[in-house]
Amino acid sequence: MTEELTIRQEIKRLITNNMLTAKMISKMLMVKEKDVIDHLNHIAMSVGKKDFIIEPSMCMKCGFVFNKRERLTSPSRCPICKHEGISEPRFGIKKED
Repeated sequence: MTEELTIRQEIKRLITNNMLTAKMISKMLMVKEKDVIDHLNHIAMSVGKKDFIIEPSMCMKCGFVFNKRERLTSPSRCPICKHEGISEPRFGIKKED
């Protein structure tokens, strides 16, 4: 008998030692991107800030990096040049040694 993983466990498995965007996870698991973001918030709290890795969004025009952004969603535009071409943040979990 094999155990079914919950969506959250499945997301955790996907991002352990792997960097993925919420959109990528959404497509892989066939769940709404908004739901993935909700799950990622919970996963971030459960694994801790030290092990939950966020590669921040970046402006494709001027290169501004959103290092201090708390929310896990993509920003709508750059505060510096107002460009709307923003890369999506990627998420991962550092594997314990």
